[in-house]
Amino acid sequence: MKKIFALILVVLMLVPFVVACGGNDETTTTEAPTTEAPTTEAPTTEAPTTQAPTTEGPTSETPTTEAPTTEAPKPAWSSKTDVKKDWDGKTLNVACSKWYSNGAPWAMMETFITAENHANFGVEIQTAVLERNDFIKKTYGVTVNWMDTTSASMHSVLESATVAQNINYELAAPRMMNVQQIVAGGYVYDLAGRDYIDFNNTYYNDLSVKTFTAKGHTFFLTGGFSNLDKETAAVLYFNKTLIGGEDATAKLYQMVRDGKWTWNEFVALANGGYSDNGDGVHGDEDSYGANVYGLDKLFQHFGVLRAEANASTGEWELAVNDEKIDDIIAAIITANTSNWARTSWNGSWGSNAKVAFEEGRLLFYNEVVQHSDVLAYGDVGVIPYPMLNVEQGRYYAPCSNQMSIAVCVPKVTQDRNMSDYFVDVLAWTGDEYLTDVYLNGKQNQADSDVEIEMLTDYIFPNICYDPGEAVGWGSLIGLSGAYANNQNNFEQYYQENSPAALETIKAWNEAWGAYTEA
Repeated sequence: MKKIFALILVVLMLVPFVVACGGNDETTTTEAPTTEAPTTEAPTTEAPTTQAPTTEGPTSETPTTEAPTTEAPKPAWSSKTDVKKDWDGKTLNVACSKWYSNGAPWAMMETFITAENHANFGVEIQTAVLERNDFIKKTYGVTVNWMDTTSASMHSVLESATVAQNINYELAAPRMMNVQQIVAGGYVYDLAGRDYIDFNNTYYNDLSVKTFTAKGHTFFLTGGFSNLDKETAAVLYFNKTLIGGEDATAKLYQMVRDGKWTWNEFVALANGGYSDNGDGVHGDEDSYGANVYGLDKLFQHFGVLRAEANASTGEWELAVNDEKIDDIIAAIITANTSNWARTSWNGSWGSNAKVAFEEGRLLFYNEVVQHSDVLAYGDVGVIPYPMLNVEQGRYYAPCSNQMSIAVCVPKVTQDRNMSDYFVDVLAWTGDEYLTDVYLNGKQNQADSDVEIEMLTDYIFPNICYDPGEAVGWGSLIGLSGAYANNQNNFEQYYQENSPAALETIKAWNEAWGAYTEA
């Protein structure tokens, strides 16, 4: 197994259909084990630095996805033979959002392993995290102090620290749903053009860099810091027997590799999945080609964002009126009106869909990677969601806005250069120390190495974020009116909702444009 990981270790940065994490990826109540923070050292109270950084914009060069030729994807400046000792003896205070009630810091990679399904796996991940922290202490002389600061919004924590000026956070790990409030408050530094941060490194999620860069500023990074976005990435599990056995399974996997796994191919396979249980009623006990939930997610799976920054002007703009919109709504209506799709179950939607899949009554089970325990059912595969068409050119895997985390540099840091440096260190050491352990847990569930290939090559590198989805943009979230009553009502919907959406976007442009280094 180590042989396959040697080639895929760094391709874990960031597929198209529907997310249903226990029925709703934004309200999952699966509890993660409580974990004790590695250190409780109190943060320093030194005043933050005021040294101004460069303001050069992020590079637009496409990040490389070639396999590494060395043991880990370490940049030259942070190699084990060229150790940076400027911060020897200092503490790296990382402000983390709590995992709801149990207080486990989001930025610690073991916190999304459920006690019920992954008790042993969770212990292994926890051990790897502590070994990573120990490596940083021995190599750089720096103690990582993960701080449980809030179970609510990180912006309030940074606001309090900014006003009081009596506490320092070198880094912060907010949930993706909080990033706009943090920028609007002016609480974080721009990460673009910094000496120790290269957005092209494969342990950063390239799609998050592209998505959250506006007005020449990039305030947040995702990637190797955490497994949470990986665990909540949208995928399709499928029954290898129902799809036609070994040959059909191999053909499907090859279709993914060839970039030919599209919506039409998906529908063709799912179309034959419906069969009545004998009572003549289209109901919960029948067999289906796919479970369908949260159809708005198809906008993200097919590469359409609620809003994005204009490549030429750098301004945020409403992007949901993409030219593909009619085709996407047609796909949604097809899913809503076809026998092969089950849009709801009585009782708990997520649980009953999972039961149907376990019982062999569901060909495609749309869920998130967190539910990879279904791989252990036997004869189960995993693939990305399909593209709308081959012209799309890339699979997309949206993840939960509540459960994924970003990393940023607060202005209350003691030393901005130190913070930048350890943004990078935490990203690549996260990959080096945790990826192998994490994937071993998935491998123990999977039927073959191909399932791991799908995760590492076609799902994780394509994890994506929609600004309109990730931060609660009100009128930019609920798009169900665009296909109300299974009619294409987008033109009317857009006319009614775009004024409020544009006001929201105006506020975003003001927040990104008001950035200062002070």
